[in-house]
Amino acid sequence: MKYTRDAYERAEKTLGERRTKAFDERDERFERAAAVLPEISGLERSLSKKRFDYLRSIGSSDKGSALTLSQLREETEKTEHIIEQMLISAELPGDYLDYRFTCSKCKDTGYRDGVRCECMTKLLEQYTVEELNKQCSIKLHSFDEFRLDYYPEAADDGDEPRRRMQTVFNNCRTYAEDFDGKAQSLFMYGRTGLGKTFLSSCIAAEVMSRGYSVVFFSFPTLFSKLEDEHFGRSDDKTMEILMSAELVILDDLGSEFKTQFTEAKLYEIVNGRMNLEKPTIISTNMTARQLQDSYNERIISRVMMEFAPLRFAGNDIRQIIRRNTYIKNT
Repeated sequence: MKYTRDAYERAEKTLGERRTKAFDERDERFERAAAVLPEISGLERSLSKKRFDYLRSIGSSDKGSALTLSQLREETEKTEHIIEQMLISAELPGDYLDYRFTCSKCKDTGYRDGVRCECMTKLLEQYTVEELNKQCSIKLHSFDEFRLDYYPEAADDGDEPRRRMQTVFNNCRTYAEDFDGKAQSLFMYGRTGLGKTFLSSCIAAEVMSRGYSVVFFSFPTLFSKLEDEHFGRSDDKTMEILMSAELVILDDLGSEFKTQFTEAKLYEIVNGRMNLEKPTIISTNMTARQLQDSYNERIISRVMMEFAPLRFAGNDIRQIIRRNTYIKNT
């Protein structure tokens, strides 16, 4: 996963807060211990000086530094043991004055021996996912809300919408539950009002719940943002976000105002995510003929060859819902 700039800033801030908390809590414990054992303050100062001298001697070129280091290490350990025994005699834990960092491996610095610590990586992943998921700007739904009874069992053209939509639903649910960041891209097509946006939102909700980053845009909103950024009206990084997300869902292809700019950006998104081997879901109300007449061959060939098609069938569900609501209220 490519981590965002904000994720780095948030991770550094979190680690700083953890270190501050560890230092403050240790200071409080020391004050309580010193109230019971006043002599521990002098030992603490002596211990701090020995530790400083030890670190300074490590970088010394003095031939006698090896002996000095050995002596300082021995004196340091002796003082630490005295403090530990004093704490135990006062019925306090022997490690009462130890610093209690959230991550004992890196002491909440985020790095060990110049290498990023696991705790830092986890924060970067968490914050990047949270930031990217903010771009999922639609109402999320659950697969349990899907109503197969909205689709007729048979249609005038001989199609079986309910049977087809049962297959589409099963495929969408399996896709979301098995999502691993390397899933195949999906191309949802069919007339308006058949549930393409709804099932896309169900996929988004399930994938996000499993810790993956999801970006969801309608095409008009997406291209409006990209144009604002291109012409300097916004400093957002939408293309960076689109390339970073583990799943991108783009809704209602064909509803945008088509220009050379939008066509170039559409190709950049589709081709860029294909090269990164990251899945994309695209939905449209357009027919295959309309798509071929509206977009250049480079875009259509990639979508048709690389995206798994899901054809939606039936009648406009929104009209059915409005009619049922009207009948219920009259």
